[in-house]
Amino acid sequence: MLDNIVEKIESADKCFMNGQLSRAVELYISALGDQEISEEAKARIHCNIGIIYSIQGDNKRAEEEYLVALEINKKLKRKEGISNIYCNLGVIYTNWGELGRAEEMYKKSLEIDEALGNMDGVAGICVNMGNFYYIQGNLEEAEAMFRRALVITKHLNNKENLPIIFSNLGNINFFIGNIEQAENIFKETIDISKLLCNDEALAATYANLASLYQRRGDLISARKLYEMTITLCKTCKLKEGEANAYSVMGEVLKTEGDYISARDMFKKALKIDKILDRKLGLADDYCKLASVLIEEERFDEAQKYLKQSLEINESVDNQSGIAENYNEYGNLYFKKGDLDRTEYYYITSLEIAEKIHDKTRKGNVLSKMGQFYLLTNELDKAKKYNESSLEVNEELGFKEIIADTYRNFGNYYLKISDSEKAIDSYKQALKLYKELSNGYKSGIVSELIADINR
Repeated sequence: MLDNIVEKIESADKCFMNGQLSRAVELYISALGDQEISEEAKARIHCNIGIIYSIQGDNKRAEEEYLVALEINKKLKRKEGISNIYCNLGVIYTNWGELGRAEEMYKKSLEIDEALGNMDGVAGICVNMGNFYYIQGNLEEAEAMFRRALVITKHLNNKENLPIIFSNLGNINFFIGNIEQAENIFKETIDISKLLCNDEALAATYANLASLYQRRGDLISARKLYEMTITLCKTCKLKEGEANAYSVMGEVLKTEGDYISARDMFKKALKIDKILDRKLGLADDYCKLASVLIEEERFDEAQKYLKQSLEINESVDNQSGIAENYNEYGNLYFKKGDLDRTEYYYITSLEIAEKIHDKTRKGNVLSKMGQFYLLTNELDKAKKYNESSLEVNEELGFKEIIADTYRNFGNYYLKISDSEKAIDSYKQALKLYKELSNGYKSGIVSELIADINR
């Protein structure tokens, strides 16, 4: 009988490692039903089932399995097992936006692993605490945690942890404006993930790199990576990765001016976010959906989604998300003609972005402020913010915002009656919009040029 249990667990472990997750769960559950199974084996199986549910995006069932494993490990006084469960619970609570509970779990886990001298465990906790600080907009502390994890991981020659560490470092470099370095890190992460057959890390990094290319205006590469991500996620049943892929593709379609298709993509992402109870995913995708609705002048719907997004971001102190919410509120009130509120939200968004060193959001709101001050005829301010926008976004290589800023400059030169410079600026904007396949914005700028030439 004992040999039969060992065989079941070994078969389940093999399926787990090979990515046959549903089959692994079946075999683990079968082993749990055997009366001869040891308490230590039960704890490990419940933990593994929890990990599988977490990978599949079923965090509620994952939590249930982890809590069972935690109680068994406490009875057995297995400190390493207890630490592992605390860390896994911290990840779930972070995803749910319950940052107080997450921090409590991480600190308990770190205390145990440091006392045991379990440096591999310390590295894993540093990664998760890095994510924790990243969500709060504390990018310097987040990077410090990821760097600590990287040093430990390289020292231990534990290659399995490298993809997630590199991917997170890539995200930080992306947000603080080190775009070329972020791209190189993402590419290195993809190579490592392929070598290790880590499909989850591979899908996440494909989506991160696709987002970078979308911002930079390389929509062909972004689309290609989207297809690779969505195929991998559907094959391996990676629901969180699938939601991320839809969200990135929504941004690509929005950049092209295809607002209907973009809206559909964000709604697909939100459907999965709701099933998985991904609070941060919900906040991000609510905001993105609202941004499309603002462009379509569906203001009531946009305001509803922005409110939901901001409530989530404020509840978890997600400063980067709050900055984006305020930027979109500025866009909403700009379109509605409420200039006092527009200025308030843009200025506040910029202040938050500067405080947390989020260069990508800073570049976006600078362009919007340049546009705003043109409307209010504060031309010195308009010129100042548009010049700052061009400086930041050309450094980042964000093609759409650069195009928007050139269009702002065209409007500025029209106001000071310099038609020649206005046409030059509009032509630069038009060239970029055409490269982005944005027919809507290309049409607007073409009409502006035609009006001057009449």
